[in-house]
Amino acid sequence: MATTAGEKPLRADAQRNHDRIIGAAHEALAEQGLDVSMEEIARRANVGPATLYRRFPSKQVLLRAILDARLDELEPQITAACAAADPWEGLVAGMRAVLDAQARHMALLQALAEAGVLPKLKAELHARVFTPLSEVFARAQAAGLVRGDLAPEELPMLIRMVATTIGIGSWERYLALLADSLHTSGRAALPPA
Repeated sequence: MATTAGEKPLRADAQRNHDRIIGAAHEALAEQGLDVSMEEIARRANVGPATLYRRFPSKQVLLRAILDARLDELEPQITAACAAADPWEGLVAGMRAVLDAQARHMALLQALAEAGVLPKLKAELHARVFTPLSEVFARAQAAGLVRGDLAPEELPMLIRMVATTIGIGSWERYLALLADSLHTSGRAALPPA
């Protein structure tokens, strides 16, 4: 999202520059880590350094904008998971969406963690991602589809357990194992992707 609450929407050309900068910064950070210079990001985005610094006066501000863009991409999937008629299918779809986003953006997440950005956003991540998914978890549990000895608040930890396998194995396999361990009915635990 290019604007925050209270800001005017960007002009079309400014929005294009914003989007190019976010894309270039994401790629550069994923490839080179936090050491990538703002000038390299501007070069990759095909904008002048003044344009970059006008919109993103520091790397911290740019990192936050990249994270916002990735969350904006994830939110429709979370919304769809929450709206699913079958809470089990919604829960698994939501977990899959979170893990897929983490897998696709692992280098970026590592750079954000190194920069100290992620811990500061814990409450926002919970509000935008984990609170809605915890509500789906609770609905699935109330429907008798999820083990009763777990609390919905444990969902972030369960997802983190699977996320630790990203890069060393097939996280999809470990999601299937997690789903099998959570599910209570006789049907296949992991709905198709």
